[in-house]
This record gives sequence, C-alpha cells and structure tokens, in this order.
Amino acid sequence: MTRNWKVIGAAAAIALAGSLTAGGVTAAQAQPQATRKAAVVKVVTRSPFGKMLATTHGRSLYYLPAGSCTGGCLSAWPPLLMPEGKTTPLGTTCLKTATFGHRLQVTYRGKRLYLFSGDSGTSVNGNGQDGFKVAKVKTGACAAAWS
Repeated sequence: MTRNWKVIGAAAAIALAGSLTAGGVTAAQAQPQATRKAAVVKVVTRSPFGKMLATTHGRSLYYLPAGSCTGGCLSAWPPLLMPEGKTTPLGTTCLKTATFGHRLQVTYRGKRLYLFSGDSGTSVNGNGQDGFKVAKVKTGACAAAWS
C-alpha cells in the first residue's frame, strides 16, 4: 500500500487549522493588536512652579480654569492633541481625552491641556496670560477638579 504523504500532510494541516478556529483562535487573533496608547506628557520640575506637566519634548502645558479656548484663542493656545490613531494618553495619572473636532485633545483632571505659542524650549511664559494657568501636578483622587 502506497501512501501519498503530500495529501496526508495537507489533510492534517486543514484539520489543525479547523480545530484552532473551532477552539476560538483565529489567525487574526493570534497577532498582537496595535497599541492605541501613546506617551504624550511627562512630569517636570520648573522654578517657581514646582512639579508641572510638559509634553514629551519638554514644552510647558497649561489649562484654562473657566470658559473655553476657541477661534482666535487657538492661534496663541494650540491644544495638546493625541497622535493620529491613538486614544489613550500616557505619562502620568489622571490623563484622559476630550473630543476636539475630529481629533482627541488630552485632558488632565478634567481640564483640557494647551501649549502657549509664546514659549520656546522649556520656558513657562504663558502662566496668567489670557486666564491660562500652568498645569501643576496635583495629588489625590483623579476626580478632583483644579481650582
């Protein structure tokens, strides 16, 4: 009796693939999912503010305690946006996102984060400008709002 090993091997491969699919594992599931997380902020210490938030490139971050920044305000105060395709901000606790047009803006403790166009490098020139404040790092529960 002669056996055709190519036919037997192909049948075994089909049976194995069928059992993996039947067991709930598909080829697409076996591949790791692309991460939707991105490091967008870091904690820095800058005088006289102490611990505050900055972008991963070191630019100072600010928030607006009341009201909103729209229209012409955005030219001086660009929002900190998540990179395309990323949905979860990393870098410290209490970070989330809020919708900004078709993108996601990074928030800290419920306040939207902005950069100041008058800053360069690691400067902190925006504190007090147009009502914006430095995004100082706070301790305690993330639900706590800034004052």
